[in-house]
Amino acid sequence: MPGEVLMALAQFGGQTVAAAAITDVWEAVRGRFARLLGRGDARKTQVAEQWLAQTRQQLAGAAGSGLEQAREAQAERWAGRFADLLDEDPSVEAELRALVEEVAARLPAGAVSAADHSVAAGRDVSITASGGGTAAGVIHGNVTPPNPTSPGPAPH
Repeated sequence: MPGEVLMALAQFGGQTVAAAAITDVWEAVRGRFARLLGRGDARKTQVAEQWLAQTRQQLAGAAGSGLEQAREAQAERWAGRFADLLDEDPSVEAELRALVEEVAARLPAGAVSAADHSVAAGRDVSITASGGGTAAGVIHGNVTPPNPTSPGPAPH
């Protein structure tokens, strides 16, 4: 379970970097990502800055369906980097989680992205199954339904 949670965090981090790279949020957060990846080593921080600059450049030069493909590729690349970071130093989990959640909250509505077998939504998600099918969903984080009902029999 802990490995799955860290992988989910790495994927969320990758998606967040890719989404933030083409927004106004980028300038405020890219240095924080670089410092996190550098972990106090000036050379590692500089390399991370270069990776982040390349990400921004590649996404800024893409458009249409090419942009989505580029964003997915960058999200995957960053997920790998974050997975490596968490593997090397699991103690950065809380710091990475806090940074990613803060950046994701600052992204404009509709700036969410998902890759592989993930789903990301800026609003509502509905998962249904019919005809004997199976539907499933996994939620990492807090969820509060609007107007929750009290337990007990349904009102007539």
